[in-house]
Amino acid sequence: MKLSNLIFIAQLIGIVVVIWLMDLGELTRSLKSIKFDYIVLAFSLELAAFLVWAQKWKFIVDKFEKVKFTTIFLCLMAGNYLRTNEIRARSLGGFGRAGYLQKFTHNRTLPDCYATIVMDQTSNSFVFFPLAMFSMLFVFLFLNIPWWLSLIMGVIALIVFLMILAAFFSRRKINETAFVRFLRPKLQRIYNVSAFKILRDRFDSYGKFEELIISNLAEFVKTYKQILKDRSTFARDVGLSVLMFALMYSKDYVLVQGAGYDISVLHLIVGLSITFWLTAVIPVPTGPGFKELVMITIFTMVGVPFTTAVIVTLIHWAIYLSFVVGIAYLAVILLRIINTGDNQHQKAYIVL
Repeated sequence: MKLSNLIFIAQLIGIVVVIWLMDLGELTRSLKSIKFDYIVLAFSLELAAFLVWAQKWKFIVDKFEKVKFTTIFLCLMAGNYLRTNEIRARSLGGFGRAGYLQKFTHNRTLPDCYATIVMDQTSNSFVFFPLAMFSMLFVFLFLNIPWWLSLIMGVIALIVFLMILAAFFSRRKINETAFVRFLRPKLQRIYNVSAFKILRDRFDSYGKFEELIISNLAEFVKTYKQILKDRSTFARDVGLSVLMFALMYSKDYVLVQGAGYDISVLHLIVGLSITFWLTAVIPVPTGPGFKELVMITIFTMVGVPFTTAVIVTLIHWAIYLSFVVGIAYLAVILLRIINTGDNQHQKAYIVL
């Protein structure tokens, strides 16, 4: 059975579990009691968060080449569409977004564009990691949690440590000769794996494959370090990350208040931080089912009534998916139209 089919079945089971656990009558009455103004405000806060995200990424990109804000926003949304709906794009991080950006830059390679995205993710992580670590510590100390959740959070803590360690070494000067010597036999094994026959079909020889990987990796490291050394850019990017997360958390605070529950800011931060982290480390496309069940579980753990948690979760994901599926799909179409028009214009110019 295909992995996509297994994911769909797991999501369907999650939906069935949620429906089985909740009182549909009470859920319907609670949904009707929420004022439409709260939903509009939550939607506006989500839009503001995406706009801030686009602006913070633009500041990074502008260090190398000026790109219009509208183009950056479309590339950001298109990248989120791939990350949400394609498991391969999600597992490879922001390569899809880098590919879109490269089409609208001049003489910039894919590693250059990807370095701006990694820098964007670095500043986001710089803000989010302390929130997530504090939230996990709070859960371990003050809440009774099931063993499976403790295991997941322990794995996450290990991942955090490894990422912090990697970030530390990224700021140190690496002996590139030793690094290449370490990487070369790994590339040889990857190239010879039978499942990766597509690699051998695209390159005339292993030497060309190795040269491409090593040169692109060196270009990425060079660009990333160049951005990271600019303290003013990094500080501004971190500040915008703080604003972006504040808008994201405010959206759910509005939804919880609109559903009739007065949640404390502390419990909101703990609930959302753990939810965002768990849904981020699960390597599957965002969709209905399992992730909604995770969010409902975390919210109920911090004291939110079950029905309220269901309502907030449903509206939260409806708003989020309207951006990363609906608006983002339109962004993909617009980028394709713009790119096609630019290519035709370039061909006409060459003919003239």
